[in-house]
Formats: sequence, C-alpha cells, structure tokens
Amino acid sequence: MNYSQALRYLNSFIDLEKLAQLPKNPFFNLKRMEHLLKAAGRPEKNFFPILIAGTTGKGSTGFFLESILKANGIRTGYYHSPHVEDLRERIRVQGAMVPKKLWAEGLSAIQKLLHKNLLPEAWGVLTYFEVLTFLAVWVFAKTGIKIGIFEIGLGGRLDATNILRAPVVILTPIHLDHEAFLGNTISKIAAEKAAIIKLQDHVVIGEQCREAFQVILGAVKKNKGILWKAKPVSGIQLGLSEDFQKKNAGVAFKTAIILKKYFDFPVTLKRSKEGLRSRNWKGRMEAFHQDGRRFILDGAHNPISMNGQVRSLKAQKVRDPWLVFGAMNDKNSREMLKVLSGFFSKVILTGIAGNRAKPVAMLVEEAKGLFRCVLTARNVKEAFELLRNASNFGANIVVTGSFYLVGEARRILKHG
Repeated sequence: MNYSQALRYLNSFIDLEKLAQLPKNPFFNLKRMEHLLKAAGRPEKNFFPILIAGTTGKGSTGFFLESILKANGIRTGYYHSPHVEDLRERIRVQGAMVPKKLWAEGLSAIQKLLHKNLLPEAWGVLTYFEVLTFLAVWVFAKTGIKIGIFEIGLGGRLDATNILRAPVVILTPIHLDHEAFLGNTISKIAAEKAAIIKLQDHVVIGEQCREAFQVILGAVKKNKGILWKAKPVSGIQLGLSEDFQKKNAGVAFKTAIILKKYFDFPVTLKRSKEGLRSRNWKGRMEAFHQDGRRFILDGAHNPISMNGQVRSLKAQKVRDPWLVFGAMNDKNSREMLKVLSGFFSKVILTGIAGNRAKPVAMLVEEAKGLFRCVLTARNVKEAFELLRNASNFGANIVVTGSFYLVGEARRILKHG
C-alpha cells in the first residue's frame, strides 16, 4: 500500500462513536489487542512502555517526558491523541511524526497479519483506535525505540493501550470525564483510570482531588506498588510557558528520576532541564499573527483546562480578547463556556468539520446569558472572516474548545 491507500485502509475500521450504536458488539475488551500482539511475535517486548492516564494534562506531561528523555539521548516514542493537523502526529519518533512511507509499511503489515490471523467473531470488530495503537507498537519496535510513552485514549481499564505491561505509570489530575462510559462520580472514573496500575508498578501522580487520590492509593496498595507524588518544577524556564505547566513538568521530571534510579536509564539533571525547554508542541497556547491581529490557539477541551487557560491569559495581560469556540459532542461545553465567560465578553460560536462536532445551535443555547456579544459561524474560515470586520487592528483572538478546531484554525493561519 502507498500512504493514501494506507489511510483508506485505516479509515475502514469502525470508530468508537459508531461502535457505541451497536449494543451487541463487545467493544470494550483487550482480547483483540492481545490477539494482534501475540500474532505479531510480541513486538511490545522490544521497548520499555510507560502509560499516562488522567483527565487533564496528559498531553503536556507526555510531551515534557518525551523531551526530557530525548535530551538525555534516550531514543523515545510517544503515542497520543488527538492530532492537530496531521494524523501522523499521533505517533512520534524522537519528537517527529512518522514518515508516510513507514506509516504505509506498518499498515500493510497489519493488513497481512489480520488476513493470516482472523479475529474470533465473539470478540467484536477491531476498532480504529486499536489499529492505531498497534501501529504505534509496531513503529516503536521497528525504529529501535528504547522507551515508548503511551497516552490512554479513554478511561484506562479496557483501553487498548492497557494491554502493555508498563512498569511505570502516570496519573494526571482526574475529574469528571466521559461519564457515559466511565461512570458519573470521580471515584468511579478514578477506578477506571487507576486500573492501568499493575503488580509492583511505580505510580507517579501530581495534584489529585481527595476522591481520586484515595482510589489511586488503594490500587497501588492492592498491587504492591510504589506511589510517588511529584511537585511542580521551580527555577526552570519551560518551553510551555503557562504557569500550570509547572505541575505537568514536575510529574515528567519525577518520572525521569525514577527511570534513572530504578531502571538504570542514563538521565542527568542538566540534560533534563534542557529537555523541559523544548517547544515542539502544537496547539498549546500557540500564537500566530495575521492581518494585524494576534491569534492564540489552545486545545483545552474541558472545564478544568479552561480554568488554567484563563489564568494564563490573565497572567499574560491579554486585554479584551475575542473568543472563537467550538466543541465535540461528548464534551461539557456548557461548563466550559461558563468558565470562559468570566474572562471573555465577545464570542463567535463555530462549527467543526466532522459528525462528532456539537451543532452551533446547541452551543448558542448553552451560551445564553453568558456573553455580551454572541456571533455564529458555520466553520472557522467564516469565523475569521467575521473577525476581520468585527475586531479592531491589534486585537487578541483566542481559539479554543477542541484540538480539531485548533487544527482547522492552524491550517488557515499557516496557509490561508
């Protein structure tokens, strides 16, 4: 297969949204992933896996850890979602997305593997995310990765990444998240996410609410593991400059120390600090200048992240900004808009490409009574056209609510 054919093949697998409409399909299980790994000769045994679960901060924590390990000369892979512009961003080798040729080669290998090793029907159909996860494992093994960082997609207990036997796991702050799948309390959600903890694991956490912490502590004790509480970094210039990133950097820094002390990876303090200065991370408070205006793109997509974003904007003294907002159907956009309305008075509510996006009409209902000025747009391009007339020269414009929205905005700002 060439790259275009490989993409079509990947897109032939069913995604979670469609799968949820098929109640008889047992889509939450790890049997399919186990089948693939076994048939492929256990490629995951070729590298040291680390799992990251949580509600907020997973991406930034993973990025900081990737940057630290790279700076220390450790060949590192990072699997995360979602992407901003290009699907290949989800599988990073040494900080760079996978080349198209290797991507196609990997999916060709998966196609051949599945042809020779059919899945039992009772296990349900293979999903898009499972294929991507297996592709990441295949790529990391193929390219000689020493440490593979895997960000949990949904929950933890039955997420495809949890098939990996990770000696070190990270749990970022846990809050209400995907309640339809994970439960309607923080304790229930924490139990799903803490299920990535296995026997004698090292478990690294930062700030956690009381309910989540108790669940995590119980899981660590049950599995005879070791719990490590990380502190925010101080006195280090970070590549991601927002104040709340000090907490995420602290978790990554603590993880690196554990990798050195208990697993003999060559980590030094000097190089780790250098790694924390890396800026190669799209869509996190990223600024562009166009038409005499400053656009700030941030992929925050839950109320907790929005609080951090607002604090950062206040600290940067961003004055009287416009807000461009869109969200996915499964996100708590009403609460996000409430948080944002404490800082923004003018908003353009926009659609996002794809059937997962929340309709603009629904966003309008959720925004009632929250903002002084509410405008609507069918898409980001139309929102930016509105802003040319509605905003003043020198205006600040914040685009947020979804990484998919940020990706669309980024393409327009880069390429017109």
